Amino acid sequence: MAIEYAKILGRYISEGLSENEEVFIKETLKKLIEQEIGMLEKEKERYKKEMEIFEDKYSLKSEEIIKKFNNGEMGDDLDFFEWYAYVDSYNRVEKRQRLLMKNLK
Repeated sequence: MAIEYAKILGRYISEGLSENEEVFIKETLKKLIEQEIGMLEKEKERYKKEMEIFEDKYSLKSEEIIKKFNNGEMGDDLDFFEWYAYVDSYNRVEKRQRLLMKNLK
């Protein structure tokens, strides 16, 4: 649904804007992106805390668990699947955040 609104906004902008309209839309979108970056940061912090619990419990860094898990070296303990999911989620959120930050001007 959000993509539809973005398309509408894109069509509206392509028709041409006054200087005031352009400034307003640019600043509004910038604020929305900054807010999303902040929300993603909070989400990353939540995943990081969960990852640190497992890192302390198993004396391994999360990067190591990914390698060992993918190589089948960690066994089938539910903890490892949960830990892997937290690391994967963290990485996906970080990727989205970097994309927004890279394009924010």
